[in-house]
Amino acid sequence: MYYWKHKTEAGTTLESELLSCKSVSNVIIASAFLSTDGVRILRQIKDTYSLKKESITVYLSAQFSSDKPYKILEQLSELCNTKILFDHNFHAKVYLFRGKPDKLIYGSSNFTEGGMADNIEFDFIGTPSSDDIKSVTSFFDTCERIAQTVNTEVIKYYKDIQGEIEELHKVQRKLSAKLTGFTHKDDPFSPDDYDLDDYYFNYENYETFFPRNQKEAGSAIADKRKRVQTKMLSIHQQIYPSIKPLGIAHHKRKENITSLIVPHPINQYSVGWLGVRYGKTPPEVDVLNMGKEKDDDIYGFQKHGCLQYSIGSDGIDINLFLAVRHDAIDRAYLHEHLTKLKPKIESKLRKLQGQGMEWVIWDSAQDSGFTFDIDNENPETFCDYFKKNDQDGRESYLRKFYEPDDEILKKKDTICAEILRVMKILLPLYNTMVWRPAI
Repeated sequence: MYYWKHKTEAGTTLESELLSCKSVSNVIIASAFLSTDGVRILRQIKDTYSLKKESITVYLSAQFSSDKPYKILEQLSELCNTKILFDHNFHAKVYLFRGKPDKLIYGSSNFTEGGMADNIEFDFIGTPSSDDIKSVTSFFDTCERIAQTVNTEVIKYYKDIQGEIEELHKVQRKLSAKLTGFTHKDDPFSPDDYDLDDYYFNYENYETFFPRNQKEAGSAIADKRKRVQTKMLSIHQQIYPSIKPLGIAHHKRKENITSLIVPHPINQYSVGWLGVRYGKTPPEVDVLNMGKEKDDDIYGFQKHGCLQYSIGSDGIDINLFLAVRHDAIDRAYLHEHLTKLKPKIESKLRKLQGQGMEWVIWDSAQDSGFTFDIDNENPETFCDYFKKNDQDGRESYLRKFYEPDDEILKKKDTICAEILRVMKILLPLYNTMVWRPAI
């Protein structure tokens, strides 16, 4: 069996291959690079097979990590026998699990998140013959003779040179950005622009929606979108008990709680963002879809105005999303009743001043739009702005935007609290602008 890219022929991940052996008594791993994700998997290996520290050995290169390697060594020292080949250019990637049967994996995959999931890799996965075991054992014996066992002295050495390692890491990342510059020239930001290591949404989450990835449909990007979707749904599960009493609801089908994570005609075959929307309740949607085919409300729900939170290529939004480009139900309603609703809209907008919000009417065909700055413009001019610029073919929404490194985005709890706070103050304007049938 061969592992190519990030899936085995059996459809499992390479990580799953490491965790699906039988009766494992001993594990030996050689990996030029090892990350915190490798530590996580190694801990699962130890727990899954009930192994003692003495039954796991890991061989590493001297440059095995540029992300606080001393901390990784501290964790490894508790899990396994850790050895470093300081005096040789060590580039091996070999995983031997002694069990019934044995399992041998070798190829290009380092013990990192990239090697296990993200990179394009090629590895052999199989049951080794007796000759294979002799060859691999001979290789590990050589590693053992020339390797240095990690101890407190080695860990202190890495800790003392951490500053130099970080400087080298910065240079390497800048060089990497330069080398990928041709295909990444349209990226909204680079990995060095923000320090997102401790944030709920990391660089990869935003990168998932970069222009170069929006129309991709392969399994690698699908997995990345799924990871973001899982985080978005985790937020939803935490806040929905407080959202529902506000009189708004998510889509009645659980699979449609988030927007689409695959290219589709509805999103113009481009996944440039992922959002969770709250709007009309299922009975209201049923009334508005009366006489339509059973599945039309999948399509119809995204035609309705809603409150939503979303992640895109450049940050996080909390929105009052009034209208998609075509056939937007609440656009037609608001234009029809704009004169009557004008005083109420102006009153609600005044209460939103000071919140850093703006109303955007965006024309994707022209790649341009019209913005109303709620903080700094007269609410009495909003309806004129809206009437002039809001029209079929354009998206229309109020947004509160957060840069990726906004402190609010650091933890899920603070994100949830902010979404609830903003949606509560947007709700009166939402209820004024959208058509909500009497049930």
